[in-house]
Amino acid sequence: MTDKLKVKARIARGDGSVAPHHASGAAKTGDHGPVPGEGKVEPHDRESGVSTSVSEQKLICPRCGEPTLRAEFPDHYETWIKCSSCGFFMGMSNEEWHRMENSPNIIKSIKKMAVKKKLVKS
Repeated sequence: MTDKLKVKARIARGDGSVAPHHASGAAKTGDHGPVPGEGKVEPHDRESGVSTSVSEQKLICPRCGEPTLRAEFPDHYETWIKCSSCGFFMGMSNEEWHRMENSPNIIKSIKKMAVKKKLVKS
């Protein structure tokens, strides 16, 4: 198999890695509809990271109190909350982040989750 064919045999994923693409029988016939049993890999639709809420509030670190908190999205399933000042780190699911991000009190929600996970004291 040539290098060009190897490249064509892979699809790019949103997190920078690649997954092999297995051609189905439909690909050979030209029928490009959905194929049962084959998962669809979609790139993440978020930016590489955010430092403000939906309502444009700066994210405040629950540990040091500085507005240097940032949310990063390494893949479709998880969100990482990081502080560049004190090194605070908290992981959560994208579902949890979405609920938190759309709440009016995102800073309190982040602190509450950090206390619940015993990452900071109340």
